[in-house]
Amino acid sequence: MAKSSRKRKTAPETTKKTKKQIALGRKQARQNRIILILVGALIAVIVLILAVGVIREIVLKPSSPVATVNGEKIRTDDYQNLVTYNRYNYYSNIASLQSALEQLNADPEENEFLISFYEQQLSQLQSALTLAPQDALDELIDAELARQKAEQEGIQVTAQEVDQAIDEDFRSALTQEVQQPITATEQLPTSTPVSQEEVDELYNNVLSAMQLSDEAFRTIVQRSLMLGKVQDFLASEVPTTGLVADVELIQTEVDLAAIAAKGRIERGEDFAIVAQEVSTDTVTAENGGAVGWVTPGQLTAQYGVDLDEFVFELEVGELGTVESDGMYYVVRVLDRDENGPLPDEILTQRQNSALTNWLEERKASPDFEIERMLDPDQIPPDPFTSLLGQ
Repeated sequence: MAKSSRKRKTAPETTKKTKKQIALGRKQARQNRIILILVGALIAVIVLILAVGVIREIVLKPSSPVATVNGEKIRTDDYQNLVTYNRYNYYSNIASLQSALEQLNADPEENEFLISFYEQQLSQLQSALTLAPQDALDELIDAELARQKAEQEGIQVTAQEVDQAIDEDFRSALTQEVQQPITATEQLPTSTPVSQEEVDELYNNVLSAMQLSDEAFRTIVQRSLMLGKVQDFLASEVPTTGLVADVELIQTEVDLAAIAAKGRIERGEDFAIVAQEVSTDTVTAENGGAVGWVTPGQLTAQYGVDLDEFVFELEVGELGTVESDGMYYVVRVLDRDENGPLPDEILTQRQNSALTNWLEERKASPDFEIERMLDPDQIPPDPFTSLLGQ
C-alpha cells in the first residue's frame, strides 16, 4: 500500500512563559478579582441604600411617632390620615356655606341675619382649617387616652359595628331628599330603598375624593365609635345626687332697695309679692322670686360667684342680702338636701361633658405623660384647595 502523501498535523508548540510573565499574570488576575469584589460591594451598597429608603418610606416613616401618650405611640400615618380627613370635611363645609351665601346675597336686606350667621360660621371653619394639623394631633392624644380607658374598662368596638356605622351613614346620605312643603291633602313621599351597590359606589367615591384607603377610613370610624362608648360609660358614672338647695331671690340695682325689700318681708309681707313688685330679675320675678332647686356653681353664670356661694352659706329659712356682679340681692333658702337629686339640666350637662371633664382631669394628673414629636415634614400636603376653586 502506498504511503499517504498527506503530512500528519502536529500539535503547536507551547510557548513557555517566563517567571516574569507568570508573576504579571497572577498580579492581573488578583487585580481583576479585587475589581469584581469592589463592584459587587458597590452594587450591594446601592441595593442596601435603596432597600433602606424603601423600608423607611413604606415601613418606618408611617409608623414613626408624632407623639407618645403614657408610652404609647401615635403613628405618623394615623395622624396624616386624620389631618386629610378633617381637611376634606372643612373644605366641603366651606364650599357649601359659600354656595349658600351666594344665593342669600341675591337679596341681602331680606337675608341680613342669615348672611351674618353664615359669615361667622365660614370664618370659624377657615380658622379651623388653618389649625387642622395641630388640632388633629390634640384629637389623637385625647383618643389615645380614651382608648387606654376603654382597654381598662373592657370596652371594645367590633368590626361589625364599624361596618354597620359606615353603612348607616352612607345609606342615610343617599336617602336624604329635599324637603318640600306638605299640604293637608298631600301625603308624605315614600322613600325609595337604597341598594347595597349604591352604598358601595358612594363609599368608594368618597374614599377616592378624600384620598384615603378603606383601612384608614375604617380606623377613623372605629376611633369615633370608641370615643362615643367611653363617653357613654363615663356619663353613666356621673353621680345623680348631691348637695342641692331650694332658693328664692329678689334682685335690685341699689343696696337701699334690697334692704327695703328685706325689711318688708321681715315685717310679714309675702316674699313672692315683694319679688313681683320689686325684683328686676325678669327670669324669676314673675314666679315670685322662685329659683327652684340648685346645686353649687349653678347660679354663678347668671348671678355671679358671690351670690352662688352665699346661697350655700345661709341657713334654711334665713333671709339675707348680698352684692354680686354689681347687683344687690335678697335671698332665702327654703330647703337644703345634702344628697338630693340633681336638677335635670345640671345632670344632663354633666353627663354630656363627662368625657371632656375626664380628659381634663386625666391630663392634669401627675402620672400623665405626653411627648409631642411632630415634625413639620410629618404634616401632609393639602390636596383639597381645588374644592374652593383655588
